[in-house]
Amino acid sequence: MAKNFGSSAVSKRFGEVAKSTMANTDFAAVKLIENADISDYPENGEDILYTADLENSIGELGFTDPIEVTGYKMPEGKYMIVSGHRRRAAGVKCGMDLFPCIIKQFENENDVKNYVLLANSQRDSAKDPLLYCKRYKLHEQHLKAINFKGSAREEIAKRLGISVQQADRYNQMNKIIEPVWELVREEIVGMSGVLPMAVLTRDEQQDVFNLLKRHIDGGTELTRDKIKEIIEGYKNKSPHRADFQKQKTGAQVIKAVKALARDIQEINVFKDSEEAEEFLGETEKLIKILNDKSYFAGRKYGIEKQK
Repeated sequence: MAKNFGSSAVSKRFGEVAKSTMANTDFAAVKLIENADISDYPENGEDILYTADLENSIGELGFTDPIEVTGYKMPEGKYMIVSGHRRRAAGVKCGMDLFPCIIKQFENENDVKNYVLLANSQRDSAKDPLLYCKRYKLHEQHLKAINFKGSAREEIAKRLGISVQQADRYNQMNKIIEPVWELVREEIVGMSGVLPMAVLTRDEQQDVFNLLKRHIDGGTELTRDKIKEIIEGYKNKSPHRADFQKQKTGAQVIKAVKALARDIQEINVFKDSEEAEEFLGETEKLIKILNDKSYFAGRKYGIEKQK
């Protein structure tokens, strides 16, 4: 090392940078807190059941990464986790009852939720391809709660560290029924293969799921192309879609008849009130017939009665 380094210009500049860095760094002391005084964040939304990797790490290296907690709106001496739910779960399984914690300060509930969401976004989701779908929904709910202005999909993609196109895919998956999610979790089908189901109604998705199960039980390998074939084949023959189209057409007829009746009333084309009343009476009968038919046709598929 050079002599008189401490008095050199380089040393002085180094000291200035260090001092500036210290002033702008949020240091927090680590405090040991009993497990009984720590609770999970109720809206964490993450699966913390799988902890084998962390248990192995704790067994070999010890508990190296402190949990982050807050006392915001908690009773005196009690804390809530904002980052480290899975670490704590693993520690408990390893017999720990005292955890190193960093205490974070928050001013409101939205700040707490935002911190939890961003902390979870940094967690590896390779073991669960659907984890990002859940995270997308939670971030979307948070942005609505704080009246976020701007493109929600772009903001969520940035928060999750993925492209907007990928974020859109995860959002589409949120429109698909839970039984199909289970097939993805069990790696029987791929997420990309079932995404086209997002444009179907829930009844239609259930029908497609039943078809997929039938193929699974028959030993068919559900490749992406095979799933596409099943979905397209169903869409071309779907009874739900045909009946819904009839219902939609019926609703349009009712709307047109009502509009015609109003127009005739307004332009006063009848020679006397008796003729007008007779026409309106017949029109009301027609509307009632259409309403009743569309109602009974629509009830089966959950379609609202037209008024």
